[in-house]
Amino acid sequence: MDNSKTIVTKEQVMPYFDKWESIKPEIQELYDQKQSEASESMVAAIANYEELLGICAPAGGSDRRTKMEPLNGEERLQFIKDKVVSPFALIQLNLLYTELRKKIARFIAN
Repeated sequence: MDNSKTIVTKEQVMPYFDKWESIKPEIQELYDQKQSEASESMVAAIANYEELLGICAPAGGSDRRTKMEPLNGEERLQFIKDKVVSPFALIQLNLLYTELRKKIARFIAN
């Protein structure tokens, strides 16, 4: 067993979740108003999510139970990028953030 496993701390990840929570209502409002700026804001939110994944990836394992990434995360993220003009992209991105937060919490708690 490798004891040099990277550890993810709450202090490392919370700024990313805080940023998401602060921009999510703005993005929702832009989608509701059918504003094109929603896509631009989503690109920033996606970049925030990808940075967060970058922090988490070294700490998780390679199998789906230990990998610190939501189930089918890559495919779902690609859907979001492909459909960024759709409000469904926001729903899916919110789900990814929620699922990743739960996975991180499980690893931090142990």
